[in-house]
Amino acid sequence: MCERSPITDQVRKFYEQFHFPGIRPLDHDGLILMRHLAACLPGSGRKELHRRVLDAGCGTGNTGISLARSFRDVDFLGIDFSAPSLAIGEKAARDAGLHNIRFRQWNLLDRELHEGLFDVVLCLGVLHHTADMRVVLANLRETMTDEGSLYLWVYGHHGRYRHSLNRRLLDMLLSTVASGDDPVVLARELLLNADHGAVSRDLFGTGLPASLKEKVGNQPAWIADQFLSPNEILLTMESLLPLLRGAGLELVQWLGLPEKAPRLLGSELLLERFERLDHDQQRIALDLLLKPERYFLVLRKLSRSEVTPS
Repeated sequence: MCERSPITDQVRKFYEQFHFPGIRPLDHDGLILMRHLAACLPGSGRKELHRRVLDAGCGTGNTGISLARSFRDVDFLGIDFSAPSLAIGEKAARDAGLHNIRFRQWNLLDRELHEGLFDVVLCLGVLHHTADMRVVLANLRETMTDEGSLYLWVYGHHGRYRHSLNRRLLDMLLSTVASGDDPVVLARELLLNADHGAVSRDLFGTGLPASLKEKVGNQPAWIADQFLSPNEILLTMESLLPLLRGAGLELVQWLGLPEKAPRLLGSELLLERFERLDHDQQRIALDLLLKPERYFLVLRKLSRSEVTPS
């Protein structure tokens, strides 16, 4: 078991109060995941199929339940340290009549899950809230089969920078709030009204319909997750790549990356220089060019011989 961490305790208490993500349809990235997994889970027509999926930091189990409903021949395990969130997931699975998903309370900083190995590990929107990202990644690596895949979704520093400033502004405003006031109410006011909607655009961009914006603005758990979470570390590709390698993992695919992304440099001269960079440098360069709000990555497990001693 890991040593108790004040950060972990704060995050656990936060998500015990705000049960994220609740029960709702898969978002755009969830649909990307669904399509991607359809090629390697039973039903794809391939002979070698993945049959065990771990949803690490599952919260209320929204993603795992959606996948378990679509892939009935796959066994899903959702783990999280928030017992109230897991109770919501267990009830939702029962109500859906699902027998291929179960839940277990677990801290991702703890080693030796003792649940066997998994063909697919999901860690979606979780890593950036943990007290030690390298330890979490190394622990997840130990749950994977040698041919398994880890799907990682984390916040990006460049694209989320303006939102981080809005969070800092909210913290200042909250410092003046009386103890009985609801911080979620103040966060919602900032989201929907500040600077003629600029805070909302910083978070959603400009393409979200007003009706959907209003809908998500009425979800306290979502607002709290975006504005009030006690620990949120923003990553860059430059910081992420050595973090993965140090945990014995390698980036295989960057999901959601625009097709022919280097062409967005817009110049043959710039493209020629880009092609001189090594593979890692090209990923860092694309990060600087595209400034993504999040990274959605597929990782593989490096063998012991491939891991460079630190």
